[in-house]
This record gives sequence, structure tokens and C-alpha cells, in this order.
Amino acid sequence: MGRCDILSKALKFIIYAVATVFCLIAAYIAAAAIGTVWRTAPTETLNEQTTTAYVLSNGFHSDIVLPLKGGTLPVGFPELQQDLDVSLANKDYLIVGWGSQTAYTSLLELSDLTAGIIAKALFFDRSVLHIQPYSGSLQGPGVYRLELDSAQFDQLWSFVGQTFVVDSNAAPMLIPDVTHGYGDVFYRAEPRFSLFYGCNAWVGEALRSAGISFGRWTPFAQSIEWNMERLQQNSVAGPAIDVDPASTEMQATKNE
Repeated sequence: MGRCDILSKALKFIIYAVATVFCLIAAYIAAAAIGTVWRTAPTETLNEQTTTAYVLSNGFHSDIVLPLKGGTLPVGFPELQQDLDVSLANKDYLIVGWGSQTAYTSLLELSDLTAGIIAKALFFDRSVLHIQPYSGSLQGPGVYRLELDSAQFDQLWSFVGQTFVVDSNAAPMLIPDVTHGYGDVFYRAEPRFSLFYGCNAWVGEALRSAGISFGRWTPFAQSIEWNMERLQQNSVAGPAIDVDPASTEMQATKNE
């Protein structure tokens, strides 16, 4: 085989490989677009009285904000107070995020993202839940209001509670010495993080589980934002809450 033949075959291989990658990326984006707009049917609302929850998005990562009634967690939800530096009794909300353990606990900011972190996160990394008690108002871009009836509200709490990995005593498994520095904590969670099931897909599943009409696959923050904007088109604006969604992105600092 001559040198020209070898170079020709190598060039063809490179072209086919690049074309395959582009096709896979295009297929992923197309599937994401379809999954975003192909929404589930809503469950029937049995009563008109609602509770307000929120969804936060910073354009990359999304969180769910659950109101604490009387500063307490629902019955049956994993006990968290023993791991927190702040009292839940003095807080109005629980900001909950789910994501890759490697990315969530390694990044100080998005500019710290490396190919190694991306690779480990996308290929079935362990997952974590980020829990941040909060009081105050939420407002600004990326803050979406969500009205839930009692059944939807209970189911959303239930979905979050079932995401925790618990020990033999049914206690959530805290990841020690990892925090954003705002009285927040991280816990081991399930299932594993992957290219097909990331933080935004988790938020989408949580909302669908509560009977919200939502995209069937929401891998991007923009998938969440589009669906939330659709939901809010028919909702009445209410009092806003004052949290910058950027402060809830995957940034963790280890305590010395």
C-alpha cells in the first residue's frame, strides 16, 4: 500500500468521524427540541386554592424553590435540620438543585469547567442534591412562578424526598465540608448523572411528576425556561422573591 493510499484512507476516516460527531450532536439537539415542546398532559386540578413554588434558571442550571409551611418540612421528608447551620424555622423556602457530584462540588465558577470534569460528569457520575434554606424575595430574570394545588405540591415534595440516598436508618447521606457558604449543604442522591439525564432533565421530571404539563425531555436550561414561560402566559403575576439565580449555579467551595 502506497503512502498516498494511507493518507487517503486516513483523511476519509477523519471526515467520517467528524461527520458522525456532527450528526450525533444534531440528533441530540433535535431530540431536545422535540422533548421540550412535546409536553405531557396536565392532571386535573381538584381545587382552586394553590401554593406558590418557583423555578430558577441561570441559563445553564435550574433549581426548584419549595416554600416551607411554618418553617417545617413535610411529614415523611428526610430530616435535614441536624446538618444545617441555620434554623429552618426562620426560613421561608428550600432551594433544591440536583446535579453531577464532580461538577457541583468542584467548580468555583463556570470558567473553571474543564474537559476532564465534563467527561466525568457526562458518563454516569454520581449525583448530589444541593439544599439551601432561604428567606426573602425572589425576582429578576430566570425566576419563574409556579402555582400548585395541594396534591401537586405534596407530590413535588415527595419526588424531591425520594431523590435522597439514605442510610440504614433512613437518614440522608450528607457530603461533609462542601458548601457554597450560604448555610447550604450537599447530599448524595440518585440516579446517576449522564448526558441524557442532567440537572435540567431532573427538574423537568420533578414537575411532570407533580402533574404539571411540561416537556417530556428537558436537557437544557432553555428547555426549562421555554416551558415555564408557557405556563406563566396564563398565570397572574404575584409578589416576587430576591434571589439572583446565578448564585445557585454549580459552584461549591470546600471548607478548610
